[in-house]
Amino acid sequence: MDIMNYFEPVDPAAITTFGGKPDKYSLAGAISVTSGNITGSNFHDLDIAIIGVPFHNGKFDDDQKSITERIRGYLYRLALPYSQPAIADLGNLRPATTKRGSFLALRDIIEFCNEMKVVTIVIGGSQDLTAGICEAFSNDRFFTLSVADSLFDVKRGIEQFSSENFLTGIFKKLPDLFQFNLIGFQNHLVGDTLIKRYGISGAYLRLGQLRDDFLLAEPLLRDSDLLSLDMGVINYGSAPATFQKNPNGLRGEEICQLSRLAGLSNKLKVFGLFGICPGEDTNGQTLKLASEIIWYFIEGFGNRKGNGDRLTYKVEISGLEQPMIFLREPETDRWWFEICSLGGKKIEVACSEKDYRKAKKNEIPGKWIKFMQKMDNLSK
Repeated sequence: MDIMNYFEPVDPAAITTFGGKPDKYSLAGAISVTSGNITGSNFHDLDIAIIGVPFHNGKFDDDQKSITERIRGYLYRLALPYSQPAIADLGNLRPATTKRGSFLALRDIIEFCNEMKVVTIVIGGSQDLTAGICEAFSNDRFFTLSVADSLFDVKRGIEQFSSENFLTGIFKKLPDLFQFNLIGFQNHLVGDTLIKRYGISGAYLRLGQLRDDFLLAEPLLRDSDLLSLDMGVINYGSAPATFQKNPNGLRGEEICQLSRLAGLSNKLKVFGLFGICPGEDTNGQTLKLASEIIWYFIEGFGNRKGNGDRLTYKVEISGLEQPMIFLREPETDRWWFEICSLGGKKIEVACSEKDYRKAKKNEIPGKWIKFMQKMDNLSK
């Protein structure tokens, strides 16, 4: 597969128009933008592939193309991370003749990158592109999708598929989606009624909960294959050029922290950044923040750690035939619980020390119950 046929190459001259020329100590030094240097035979040498997908609700958009180029311009000027991962910017996805064709092309690209064990950063465009990315995981029965958004983008009536209801299409296409996480949503914009109506099993982490304990997001991201981030999850003061324009939301430093946690996840394969509105920025503030969000993801990726030594804790709980098994990695203080899946295969599910403490009090953690139910459903 010649993956470069899908892309219009990056124009370095156009990118330096925004933000100026990068110096030798900038991230640009770690990014290959020469398409002739990237082939199927050496693609697996990459750590990260950056792709621009300048489509708004299925249609190629020159304004969105300008946004992807401007983000690149600011991103390339940022400091070179200490870990210096091997990064290639593949360019912008060429438009297909149909909306469906563009989604299928995006699916093929993500499948290829996954096979090559290359993490993909997708610079959108609108968030409905997430549906195309998800199709690359359609055969993964343990696929976990996380969405950072102030809204729950599901269909509320008779509507055409768009960035405002894209989750409805994903849930329909993947009825057996193993896990869905909604991070940073605002209760006054969503409410429990809408969540209960759609009955999608998963974790729903409100903005207030996230503010109270930011590390609640860490186990969710550690188990995720894909994080789709809508810039509307950020408050208007930090990111004015978004479609949502919410007075409340995550602050700039908080969204960068969330992005870094996603980068640290050994399981996460795709990070998508969407939802920037053209022509409404103040001094490039939103675009600069978008570039910093991507930078912190890359910085987190560079600090990923393989599985270190684990300590095993067995907790007896009344009513359970077998003890619950917890694993703790002393070096990072990360926790997992261990469950058996189909055929007796052991699965590690990210959790927190709070889950372990709850089990020690003879209480079954809610997350453990949910995942056991999922395993039962898979076996039927």
